[in-house]
Amino acid sequence: MINKLIFLDVDGVLNSNEFAEWCYNHPEFQKNGGYHQISPTLVSKVIKICKETGAKIVLSSSWRLWNFEQTVKNLSSKRDLRPILDNMVGITKRTEDRWRGKEIKYFLNDCRKNHFNTVTEVWNPLIKPTEKIVSFPKYVIIDDDNDMLEEQIPFFIQTDFMTGITDKDVEKAIKILNEE
Repeated sequence: MINKLIFLDVDGVLNSNEFAEWCYNHPEFQKNGGYHQISPTLVSKVIKICKETGAKIVLSSSWRLWNFEQTVKNLSSKRDLRPILDNMVGITKRTEDRWRGKEIKYFLNDCRKNHFNTVTEVWNPLIKPTEKIVSFPKYVIIDDDNDMLEEQIPFFIQTDFMTGITDKDVEKAIKILNEE
């Protein structure tokens, strides 16, 4: 059973202005299969959160596509994003107004209505069919934008697009997810 979730943005979390500048000065990174929009160092920080908490990832980023399968296919084409795929269990649905907080709330509401609790249910293309999420998972939101709902603020870690996710952000996420 999955009882901890990370709602993850990509831009401003797994990439940054600092990394873009570094890529500009290190063209060999891209020649060796790296992707200028994804920092392997920042990806490893999110993987650390997963390892230390047992949390799984729900992609809430604009990088998500129309369903889980298409999103995984797209992300797997980016070498440095592949490590998050083993921990990714779903994507949020898009709303017309693209308000991230509402999209996360709808995902959590679906969990609370037990829409994702059994493998035998009809497969929802927004979630990996082999995973079960508890009705009330603990969660954190890691995003550089602040369009969250008021009740989500205690679980929200706002990153800076200049740096992406920091060690301090990682420690805060681990603390939130491992609180008793």
